[in-house]
Formats: sequence, C-alpha cells, structure tokens
Amino acid sequence: MEGSTALVSIRPIYAEKIISGEKRLEFRRRWTSKKVDFIVIYATSPVKKVVAIAQVGEVFRGSKSRLWELARDKKGGITRRKLYEYMEGASEGVALELSSILKVKQGLGLLDLFGADFHPPQSFRYLNTKQKEQLEVTAGDNMWVSYS
Repeated sequence: MEGSTALVSIRPIYAEKIISGEKRLEFRRRWTSKKVDFIVIYATSPVKKVVAIAQVGEVFRGSKSRLWELARDKKGGITRRKLYEYMEGASEGVALELSSILKVKQGLGLLDLFGADFHPPQSFRYLNTKQKEQLEVTAGDNMWVSYS
C-alpha cells in the first residue's frame, strides 16, 4: 500500500456492498483535500472489524444532487433518500470511486492490529507507516479484486 492511507468507519451494510461490488462509491460529508490512495474499511457495530482495503480512484466533490447523479451512473449502492438524509445540512460532499478491493478474511479487530490506544474514527483517520505495515503483514495473504 504505497501512498497515503486512511481508516474510514462505515456501516456494515455498506461495507458488504463495497466488498460485493454493488457499491463502488463511498460518500463522505467531509473529506481531506490531501490525496488518499487507499481506504481501510472498518465496519462499525456490531461487526467492529477491519473488513476490507480499497484503492481510491477518482474523487468527486459536489452537491447532493450531483452525488446522486454519480450514484446512479457508477454503482453508488445507496438510495436517493438515504444519500440525501446522509448529506442533510452539508452544502457539498464527496464520492470516492473505488477501483479495487481487498477483502480481509475473518476481519481484523483494531486492538489486534494497532493496540489498546487506537480507537475507530468518527469519519476518517490517517494511518502512519507503522500502522500500514502492521496491516499489510496481517492481511498479506488476501487477494485484490479489480472492478471492471
């Protein structure tokens, strides 16, 4: 995983849709202006595990109506109603296009990966070099799947 990596918290239903290929866009109300090459997908409660790593392709910014157009065209994996509810109060949001995915077998707990002092982010959190190396060692025997 060369490049910048961020851990993102995602509801389990959407994490599964990403893994299956049904959802190829990840929507965020806020996102960094810095380039992120990979997102590590942490499925929130009740799963509470890292379930996948996705390579980030293009990053789109726009209004919720623009994001909905993208969702229809690029497998957003979300209904218009859910997207609009999620974007409520935000003038602009972001859609991260996911170009490939690595499903992490059995999922990985954050305690096992990063220790007791590491907590899942509300939105996203950058991983440092040591954390990326630990993740690569632990998830190393998994296979990447490219989306076509």
